Amino acid sequence: MEVRLPYKIVRLETQPTYCTQGNTQLDFRLTLDGWVEGLLFYWVPDGTPPSEALEEETLYLERPFAGPEVRGFLTVSPEGRVLGAGTQGIEVRPDRRLWVRGVRGGVLGPYVGAVNVVRPDSTSFCDPSW
Repeated sequence: MEVRLPYKIVRLETQPTYCTQGNTQLDFRLTLDGWVEGLLFYWVPDGTPPSEALEEETLYLERPFAGPEVRGFLTVSPEGRVLGAGTQGIEVRPDRRLWVRGVRGGVLGPYVGAVNVVRPDSTSFCDPSW
């Protein structure tokens, strides 16, 4: 049985890098056909299904969003936490991918993955903005 939702999220995009030396404001934009009551984000290592995200790798933004374009940012830590504290030192970090789900009437929509991966940048001049 297929459930047809009264909205559709497509073309989630993010910047190409995140910093490994401190927190990063991760810019995103997506195309939303319709409106949702909230957006549920998943910040997971590339190749990890969003359904396996750890609690600290998720963030729910509860407020109405209407299309056609939604822009914003999440603050992410080098360890992969959403809105988490940064750590000291430089470690090898995996490529990551941002995912989102719309919420309307308490029903979660399908997972929509960003069209690009976000690569770690350990340089001292890391500036991941678009």
